[in-house]
Amino acid sequence: MTPPPNPPWAQELHTLHHASREAATAHAHRTGAALATSRGEAVCRDLPLDQAPGRILARDVQAVCAVPHYASSAMDGYAVNGEGPWRLVGDRAAHETEGSAPLPSAASAGALEPGTAVVVVTGGVIPEGATTVVREEYARSDGELVALADDAPRSELAGRHVRPAGTECAEGETILTAGTVLSPAHAAFAAVAGLDALPLRGAPRVALLLTGSEVLSHGVPGPGRVRDAFSMSLPHVVRGLGGEVGEIRRAPDDAAALETALRELGAEHDLVVTTGGTSRSRADLVRPLLERRTRLLVDQLDMQPGHPTLLAAAERAAVLALPGNPLGAVVAMTALGGAFTAGFLGRAPAAGVPVTAGADITGGRAERLVPARAEDGGWLPCRSVGSNMLRGLSAADGLLCVPRGGLSAGGTTTALPLPW
Repeated sequence: MTPPPNPPWAQELHTLHHASREAATAHAHRTGAALATSRGEAVCRDLPLDQAPGRILARDVQAVCAVPHYASSAMDGYAVNGEGPWRLVGDRAAHETEGSAPLPSAASAGALEPGTAVVVVTGGVIPEGATTVVREEYARSDGELVALADDAPRSELAGRHVRPAGTECAEGETILTAGTVLSPAHAAFAAVAGLDALPLRGAPRVALLLTGSEVLSHGVPGPGRVRDAFSMSLPHVVRGLGGEVGEIRRAPDDAAALETALRELGAEHDLVVTTGGTSRSRADLVRPLLERRTRLLVDQLDMQPGHPTLLAAAERAAVLALPGNPLGAVVAMTALGGAFTAGFLGRAPAAGVPVTAGADITGGRAERLVPARAEDGGWLPCRSVGSNMLRGLSAADGLLCVPRGGLSAGGTTTALPLPW
């Protein structure tokens, strides 16, 4: 038998069997990071500054200009040369027109000779030759003459209200480093440093391969048929987790058709998400396909629902094979898909929120992730939370992590936020 492939990008990753949620999500995070690293500059996209907050910087960024890029005034007043008194130069009338303000650049024309002054505003250009700025309230003027007021501190002549060019950074200086999670302040600083866009880590492009010959896309299904629960939910989950939705394809329960779809989608996407066919019965076709054509990285989870989930490495993409039950699929997508996306983007894995159980909650054969609501300071399971049910999920505030031994009222655990 031909051994399954071992793609170069995944060779440092091992395989987990019946993994706990914590171990599996950590491994999915490493998987996303490994795939993004193998892509190199292909996952870097220059995007406008208003799209930068919350994204990851792909490489170091240098200032295009010094900040500030000119010497400027920190106060409204007069830029002067010498100890005064000073002869006012420039068009004073233009500065004193009622209802108007001087332009920040108004003082920039020409250089100040010794014994002269010019009106400046906060942020305005300091002309060449200026030795200090005298604040408006510490100056007295008489016609074309300006002098230091009698009660003015001598520190007004010490250059303390001049902001030299390059105080924050020099032209060409590295101002942001690769891997930084960008904030609005980072974007604003990049703007004043002369940048219009930043090189950002691109989101993983995700394909959805929805399997099942029994699935209907509209109408009321008869016995043995089911309505599609994924095409209107999983795309939004992908986007909520930070991924980019690519092709959404339906495939019948046919081994050859599934293999073709997996190959084609894997060539054009970073992650292929499949639904159904992950158990070990003769009717399940996704698991044997992945065992032949990929390298399994996570082989089932020690978690309910979502136990039959698989994570695998194909030649160019990762594959996340979700169970066919709708709640199990969304739970596994939230946990593993979220971790993979975070790793690909260079973000830290999302952490659960500490919460308190509002009642005694029964455990199970494995850790349970239960759709739950916060009520009166505690978390309570919703109604209808079987792996094939969606009613409870539609009413939930999050996924409550219930350990094998269950929870007592007042006991502490974590809840996973829902990606919508």
